[in-house]
Amino acid sequence: MNIESAFHLPSQNAPELLDNRSANERAILTLIRQRIALPKAEIAQLTGLSAQSATVIIKKLESDGLVKRLTPIKGGVGQPKVPFGLNANGAFSIGLKVGRRSFDMTLLDLKGNVKATLNEKFAYPTVSNLLNFAERAFNVLTKSLDTAQQRLVRGLGIAMPFEIWSWAEEAGAPKKELDEWKEFDPQSTLESLLNLPVFIKNDAGAACSAEMSFGNPKRFESFLYVFVGTFLGGGLVLNNQLINGKTGNAGAIGSLPFFSQNQQRQLITQSSLYLLERKLNQAGENANHIYESPSHWQCDESIVEAWIGETAKGLAFASQCAMSLLDLDGVIIDGAIPSNIKELLVEKTQSALKQVDMRGITPARISPGHVGVKAQSIGSANLALQANYY
Repeated sequence: MNIESAFHLPSQNAPELLDNRSANERAILTLIRQRIALPKAEIAQLTGLSAQSATVIIKKLESDGLVKRLTPIKGGVGQPKVPFGLNANGAFSIGLKVGRRSFDMTLLDLKGNVKATLNEKFAYPTVSNLLNFAERAFNVLTKSLDTAQQRLVRGLGIAMPFEIWSWAEEAGAPKKELDEWKEFDPQSTLESLLNLPVFIKNDAGAACSAEMSFGNPKRFESFLYVFVGTFLGGGLVLNNQLINGKTGNAGAIGSLPFFSQNQQRQLITQSSLYLLERKLNQAGENANHIYESPSHWQCDESIVEAWIGETAKGLAFASQCAMSLLDLDGVIIDGAIPSNIKELLVEKTQSALKQVDMRGITPARISPGHVGVKAQSIGSANLALQANYY
């Protein structure tokens, strides 16, 4: 698979399911998504549209089933204001997360609610297992929708590590098995298999897009996003825009050079979950538990505490690099880890930053991610919604 573009649009042979929307329609839908509910007057003011233009567009979006009227706001002067919100059943999308330890398929509605999800875990990913899972899971998820709703599924988003074959040793996988991915074209194959347009993004970038759309409570406009998964990944947002880069790898902090004991290696070997997995295995524990129950770990606390400390050193280094280069609002840390572990990791990263030389650099504000364990899966499903509406 030759990854040449940051965001893979559907191929020419893909089904025509895109809901073409004007720039003003997209601006209004994006604003309503961010603010949850807004009356026409505020929509016009915030978008810079005239009251008449805003009214015409909102009526069209309402007629098309994408927005709906909510309970009027009473108590002010004059007629009660009628806010508009997204219609959850106005559109749907499906996401496929290709991980190094699991596949997820997720059905998302227009408001970002997870309607259903299926998961399959394994020792390492193979192409044949992916295709079997994709077809089986797709049939199950779409059957949860009625016939009319099935016609509103706008596409399949895929979140996957680019060059998934490059870290076979760290993943504990046979090189021959992972090399099959080099010749596999997931976009055209899955478009043919599922009869949907397919959108592809780097897995950490997809998770970052989910945090942009459904999280980021501190409203950072520019931030480094960190996702602690089997392998460390990241995303970059500048001025409320997800930066992809030439090949889609902008924010790929796992590949940063990191020095430890006078040896240079990649940051991925300092701050990833597979390192905790190895330590638990060496201690005779069931390390698969951290992947099987990512929301709640039951394992040796001393091992986890040591892993948090080492991981935080790496994340502090990445934060220092990002702040020195880009002068960001802050850094958001998320991952396939329990919430209490994430809070500790944020705390330890802030402490580690105090130990490095930050002279001449704006202090980094470190914040926990809001979307959480399923950020990559939700981000994958969000890709088709973004392409159509935002």
